[in-house]
Amino acid sequence: MVWHQVFQESGLDAWDSLMENVSGVNVLAPTWFSIVDSEGTVESRANQEYVDRAHANGMQIWALVENINSEVKLDNARLLNTTSSRNRIIQTLIEQALAYGIDGLNVDLEGLPSSAGSGYIQFIRELSVLCRVNNLVLSVDNYVPKGYNTHYHREEQGVMADYVIIMGYDEHYAGSTDAGSVSSLGFVKAGIEDTLKEVPAQKVINAIPFYTRVWIQPFGAGNLTSEVLGMDGAANYISEHGMDTYWDDEAGQNVASVEAEDGIYTIWVEDEQSIGEKMKLIQENQLAGVAEWKLGFERASVWPVIAQYL
Repeated sequence: MVWHQVFQESGLDAWDSLMENVSGVNVLAPTWFSIVDSEGTVESRANQEYVDRAHANGMQIWALVENINSEVKLDNARLLNTTSSRNRIIQTLIEQALAYGIDGLNVDLEGLPSSAGSGYIQFIRELSVLCRVNNLVLSVDNYVPKGYNTHYHREEQGVMADYVIIMGYDEHYAGSTDAGSVSSLGFVKAGIEDTLKEVPAQKVINAIPFYTRVWIQPFGAGNLTSEVLGMDGAANYISEHGMDTYWDDEAGQNVASVEAEDGIYTIWVEDEQSIGEKMKLIQENQLAGVAEWKLGFERASVWPVIAQYL
């Protein structure tokens, strides 16, 4: 499964360029559904031709629903704890899925406060019933398990949903105060092992990143900053900046660094080698599969690496 991040349009306009070298993928998850207010209004970017093309190429569509909205600050506790709001979301999602021949739904509700926990799992419960009735696959995206996100109720998700997906990345993110890997091997391993304490392996999908970050630590009093790079972007950056690269066994990644006039630049690289190490964990733990964030950040040569472990 691979996520296709879609903004204003359906994503069909970029289909040819993005799908040209893709192989081995049996599920596409376009970001088509956005919850835009705490009343449960859902905006849709679903597109029939996109669905038809995917089906013609042997791929299912698990359309993603998200709550990440830049214009409307959602009250997620009110949204999920209110029966009418939950029902409105669910009704729209089911209607859209049936209208467009979508095969499944991928729930990606992030940043939920603990006060939204009971409403959230009730939402998953209610949605799962209608997905089952209408032969729709239900998958739910989750952070790597930590003490502060137990209110997502992974164990109960594992009972109701068809798949529980671990977002095995953002170990270090844009707001991190220390430079580090987006997805080190130890981080991924812990995420899988801790999830398997609550969810059976045959329902667990581990998601891996096709991106990394270049970290810039300026000399003097400046703050640490970072920038997202896809696989080719990182390789080009390393070459252009003359960065030295070494393999880090603990991270399961190549690490590139250089000391420039203004500071130290470091990249924990995501490439075929690091992806292979993550895929070994997925294979060893007999998980249901792998997901990738996101389509367009990868190199064509990474798809055969993934395929050999599935």
